[in-house]
Amino acid sequence: MARYYAINLDVRDRTCLVVGGGEVARRKARALVDAGADVVVVAPDVHPKLKADDRVEVRERAFRDSDLHGAFVVIVATDDDVTNRTVAADARDFGCLVNVVDCPGLSNFTVPATLRRGELTVSIATGGASPSLSRRIREELESRFGEEYADFVAVLGEVRREVFEKVNDPDRRMTFFRSLDHDRWLAYLREHGRDALKRAMLESIEV
Repeated sequence: MARYYAINLDVRDRTCLVVGGGEVARRKARALVDAGADVVVVAPDVHPKLKADDRVEVRERAFRDSDLHGAFVVIVATDDDVTNRTVAADARDFGCLVNVVDCPGLSNFTVPATLRRGELTVSIATGGASPSLSRRIREELESRFGEEYADFVAVLGEVRREVFEKVNDPDRRMTFFRSLDHDRWLAYLREHGRDALKRAMLESIEV
């Protein structure tokens, strides 16, 4: 079993190729679009929702190795083993990052189960041993990390920038940042809202 190196990949304005046109391909394409990628989908038959998405370039035909030109990431999501193997081999030859859905042996990266709350990303992976376990853990975490975490993380980022601008002492900054990682601030957010939380955080230190 491979031991993976976990990263967060910036795909903004990068060409990402999805080979396959079904429901799985649609979900993969949507996730890439949401991350800011320029997405190209290639398949003889393409899901109607994919064809209707004007954020995606659709090439409704069989895969050609020329589709790989300029591709940064390649996702292979077909139900044809020969196609999967062919695209994966060609993509590796082109130096692309390639993931064949549910087949880590043909991939040079895997996509973990992911929980997103704004800028907060929680990823769960089992090295390909049990994707279903990864999904179950993600579902359990959804109740632990509610939608309010999107606002909480956004405020933390705003406060962090202001403190770096106004507080020169690095030890004082570090002490302050550590004080923000506390459930009482989440409770304050739930009761008073995002703007009030930011004011209260900044008022807790002389800035």
